[in-house]
Amino acid sequence: MAAMDEPMTSQQIADAAGLKERYVREWLGAMVTGTIVNTDPNSEKFMIPKHRQRELVSTRKNQAGLARGLTSLYRLQDDVMDCFRKEGPSGIPHSKYEYHYRWLASFKKNDYDDTKMRALIGQVSGLEKVLGAGIHVCDVGCNTGYHVGMLAKLFPSSQFVGVDISESAIAEAQKNNQSVNTTFETQDAYNLPSDWSDKFFYVYVSKVIHDLAYSEKALVEIYRILKPGGFLSLVEVNAHSKPSDNLSIPNAQGIYVFSLCHCVPSALNYPGGNALGSCWGREAATSMLKDIGFDCVEVFEIPNQPEEIHISAQKPQGI
Repeated sequence: MAAMDEPMTSQQIADAAGLKERYVREWLGAMVTGTIVNTDPNSEKFMIPKHRQRELVSTRKNQAGLARGLTSLYRLQDDVMDCFRKEGPSGIPHSKYEYHYRWLASFKKNDYDDTKMRALIGQVSGLEKVLGAGIHVCDVGCNTGYHVGMLAKLFPSSQFVGVDISESAIAEAQKNNQSVNTTFETQDAYNLPSDWSDKFFYVYVSKVIHDLAYSEKALVEIYRILKPGGFLSLVEVNAHSKPSDNLSIPNAQGIYVFSLCHCVPSALNYPGGNALGSCWGREAATSMLKDIGFDCVEVFEIPNQPEEIHISAQKPQGI
């Protein structure tokens, strides 16, 4: 309907979409009474106003993309409720989130374009220059490789490695990214190869740490594989560590709901999992990085990305 130039009847909409008219008509009733679709009661034709169309096309920056993510988690509503009970399970295994992970992979494809990625890189002093000259880079928790693939195209002189614990995600990344300066490996963030110590000048991690059962252990491994003087970029949810400080954060309520249904139970499924949650916040994140030994810890707003922050940190020289 977002592509419609003029109002249409329920039959015309059904025909254009290849759907059954009776189901479309009932759906339109819900959309009209929900003030999403407008209707002319005389002609019984329907139209989505232009000012609402951007929010209803299924890409990252709108409500439709988020709604699909919530739908993927509602499948686990009973499992989450069971976890609340004292006698219930401690968490939910990753195997139950297969549908959600498929949605997440498609959702992340619209995270950044070249302009936003360059803006993020530019927030770390001198990083764009050394990327242009050629360094080794690792994307930890790369999923299907969209971000590391973008970086590889922007900086062809550098060498990139994307790692993820999911074999299916790595297979998809290998299929979708054919750049000669990019490789992908199935690796555990808690136990990266021993010969990677001091190997990478730059490590990029996008919204992974808060999902892990043992977040600090993963950050210690990242610290190990960084060269002295190298940089870490954590892209995390734009949130503070206390709920009372998140009242003005865009879509904070939705973020907590996503975290309650996925981030927390998937982490607590492991013995001793710390379950940071999506809104572990900039205060807790910067504190953990400093405790591990990182220097120059800074928090940046990401241009045109109000729901995320960029936390930059450096491994001290001479370590």
